[in-house]
Amino acid sequence: MTKYVTAETVSPGHPDKIADLISDYVLTKALQNNSSSRVAVETFLTGTKKGGLVLVGGEISEVAAISTDEVISIVKEALKITIKTSFEDFDFDNLSIYNELTPQSEEIRAAVEDDVDQGAGDQGIMIGFATNKTKSFMPPTFDISRNIQKSLWDLQKSDEMLDLDSKVQVTSGGEITKVVVSTQHKREINMEKLFEDVSSIVAHHVESEFKLDLNPSGSFVKGGPAGDTGLTGRKIVVDSYGPTIPVGGGAFSGKDPSKVDRSAAYAARHLAKNVVAHKLASECLVRVSYAIGKAEPYELSIDTFDTLKIEESKLNDFVGKFDMKPGAIIERLNLTKVDYRRDTLFSHFGHDERSWEKIENI
Repeated sequence: MTKYVTAETVSPGHPDKIADLISDYVLTKALQNNSSSRVAVETFLTGTKKGGLVLVGGEISEVAAISTDEVISIVKEALKITIKTSFEDFDFDNLSIYNELTPQSEEIRAAVEDDVDQGAGDQGIMIGFATNKTKSFMPPTFDISRNIQKSLWDLQKSDEMLDLDSKVQVTSGGEITKVVVSTQHKREINMEKLFEDVSSIVAHHVESEFKLDLNPSGSFVKGGPAGDTGLTGRKIVVDSYGPTIPVGGGAFSGKDPSKVDRSAAYAARHLAKNVVAHKLASECLVRVSYAIGKAEPYELSIDTFDTLKIEESKLNDFVGKFDMKPGAIIERLNLTKVDYRRDTLFSHFGHDERSWEKIENI
């Protein structure tokens, strides 16, 4: 039987990604105000008969000093990037925006900050992966889907007949690569012209013969939070490596780097990519787990899928150069100085300018 691989990506105009973006706007602002801020923020968006609702909630340090007015400003700024068109039930001028941010739990704060070594902000298992099959060191089918999505996003932003919500799905493995694209548009759009434009994008990123299925549900006029609710953290597979790689802990967006869900996932990618980039193996998956308040990982394991090119003892020596304690990760990857708004878009991995994508000179 033919082994197929399918991967999906979504645009920044997808309602869940809008929610992620707002949460990471709040996080970035908090760290700019005070780099020791502790943040765990989630956003919920939906259309309503009164014009739409955006709820920003969660826990945040008082030293972050973010006011309700600033939260409202952040929401509006993020929406300007991700939505072109107001609908009756999600109208920019009639939104109800609520700030329900509360102080962080003192128990969590004490567990993280009272140790000599900074303890993990939560328990959990994080995953990092890299492969030499693509220039981005990302899984091939996911990489194709994301590259199509990024080019489609450029078209969506420039074409007045398109809005900004979209999904791309790629199935590879057979003689024909199957591509499904659903993209939001105006009512009066020329679908034949849109098909030509999207086909050209797909052809640029797919080397084999392909079949394009465009907007299989028919028209796609109402999108974004007017079409579906949006919630932070619902796209954790899209944020990572696609469905071929296990998903580790929780969501990334809205969490400061003391939360190992985010920082250790970044560190695991950093380690996996360096193993592959230094040609120690062709593929590498890193698993690391923590207990809340404890600095030392409970597990650090490496799987190279029978592609290891050196002795295992030498691999262990290499891995030992990457301190996986939370405080060391934050310092090594400079995670209190990151503009996390960028990382909401098109996966958190495979972008060369990020500190956790750096190939170290070891």
